[in-house]
Amino acid sequence: MRKRLLWGLMVFLSVSVLAGAQANGKLQIHFIDVGQGDGALLISPQGETVLFDGGVLNKCDKPLSYLQQLGVTKIDYLVVSHYHSDHIGCTPQEFQEFPLQKDSIDRGFNYTTGVYNDYVTAVGQHRVSVTHPGKEIALDSSSPNPVKIKIVVVDGVPLNAPPIATDNENDLSLAALVSFGRFRAEIGGDLSGVANVRHFGSTTIEYKDIESSVAPDVGPIDVYKVHHHCSAFSSNQTWLSQVTPTVAIVSVGDGNTYGHPAPECVQRLHAAGIQKSYWTEHGAGKVNPEPGLDVVGGNIIVEVPVPPADTVFTVAYNDTQLDTYPVRQAASSSPGPGNNGPPNVPNGPKYAWSKNSKVYHYASCSYVTNISSKNLQTGSSPPRGKTLHQGCPVRHQNPETTDPSDLPQ
Repeated sequence: MRKRLLWGLMVFLSVSVLAGAQANGKLQIHFIDVGQGDGALLISPQGETVLFDGGVLNKCDKPLSYLQQLGVTKIDYLVVSHYHSDHIGCTPQEFQEFPLQKDSIDRGFNYTTGVYNDYVTAVGQHRVSVTHPGKEIALDSSSPNPVKIKIVVVDGVPLNAPPIATDNENDLSLAALVSFGRFRAEIGGDLSGVANVRHFGSTTIEYKDIESSVAPDVGPIDVYKVHHHCSAFSSNQTWLSQVTPTVAIVSVGDGNTYGHPAPECVQRLHAAGIQKSYWTEHGAGKVNPEPGLDVVGGNIIVEVPVPPADTVFTVAYNDTQLDTYPVRQAASSSPGPGNNGPPNVPNGPKYAWSKNSKVYHYASCSYVTNISSKNLQTGSSPPRGKTLHQGCPVRHQNPETTDPSDLPQ
């Protein structure tokens, strides 16, 4: 009996160490710099993992090495947006090293490429094809704060709008809405939003507007993984005006021949009032990052504390840089006695401060973005023993001063 107890304890400790190597008690979404492609890893507070796409064919060192350094040992779910090689090209290598435990969710049907065939072989019996939206995944399902992932469009079929006929593989992308407490993020592969016909030699590609039909089902979000690497055919005005993201993530590769990110897409993001867009790389060079609005950050890591602390989320980039933002759906604050309340913050916490500082700020204060997530505390009432920062500079869409880290590299 004693041997059994010791063995059970050893197994428990081993599992705890493995989970601890990747879980940190928060929701994490790692937007991996895979070059000109897509790959993101979600880690739940309790350590369940979801890989959204996985990187570029024949360029798998980046996602593999990133997952290794996180301490990942397995992938619980794979969510495949579509079958292009810059999204599923590394699936066989990833699952050889990090075995798939549960489902690989894709858009179904077949695709006539060797990369697609390799993907199907790699996932084997774990493949779950979804041809209509609505499917949900729940992570940490036994906890009071599960992470939910809902498919909102697939194969040109939105949740609550008529299907859109298309044979464009980008338009057929599966898009997912991630929900955790009051936090929301959308990840939608190469979904299109600008109807257009392009001719490439003898090949004609027609893009359809899928985004506009999906936007009402998504609603306001905190983080938008920009569709199609911020191509000219993504992120239309209707979409952006309805989902109104706080920040945008652009997965893009240096020197790509596709022109990503496209000037039109970047301009639409700026016009929509997104506070900042984070690019994994500079891209094709068709447009330069605008100081204060865009930053090239390598691997981009979004973290959200467990409710009720989910009133803010952080974005880490360039290894050491950290920005903090209020969560859109956090309880709105109202002015307290003797003050006019925090300016320009319709939602989110009223006050924010560092646990090590003698001052506190309105949550809209630009100083808050420099507070480490380890030290950041927030609340609807002023903290005791601290003094309000007088004349807090409020974060604007076009600040007059710029942090040097935001300048083009």
